[in-house]
Amino acid sequence: MTVNHTFLVLACIGLLATIAAQDWLYPVFRNETISSGLTGPFHAALDAAYIPVALAVILGFLDHPLMEALAVISALALILVAVTNTARVWVDRITKGKHALWHSRATLVVFVSVLALEAVGDHGWHWGITAGNVFAPAAIYAWFHYRPTSIGGVVVAASPAAEKAYVAGLCVWLIVWAL
Repeated sequence: MTVNHTFLVLACIGLLATIAAQDWLYPVFRNETISSGLTGPFHAALDAAYIPVALAVILGFLDHPLMEALAVISALALILVAVTNTARVWVDRITKGKHALWHSRATLVVFVSVLALEAVGDHGWHWGITAGNVFAPAAIYAWFHYRPTSIGGVVVAASPAAEKAYVAGLCVWLIVWAL
């Protein structure tokens, strides 16, 4: 395993740990999207976790030109995800109040480009992880959408639960690929 791959593994673990810590330390985030943390009291921690992930994703795929291009797109979009929420007042000024629209677009680019990165890099049993990364969030969304479930007295919303499952799946894929 190269230094770049080690960095990728550590950055993904750091991101997942930051999301889990925010959900634990600030219960309001448990039923919100990950990006809600970018406007909360611990937003600096999430911003700080996004930066190494963006850099590690680029560095982790330097030997594969198509994967590197997809990694660069993913990384830039991930930085935009953070900027459009954390600096939403500034972004609203330059987008005429549309920071949420640009945040959603950047999030979609991250999700699609990393899924494309997975598809290009898949070999052998990695396809199973990618399939799980598509089907698990869809199943979670459907379950919580059609059967409102309470966890710890909080009704779990379908979209945040599915988003967190998707991000966890993306990180797992990146970690397994790096190993």
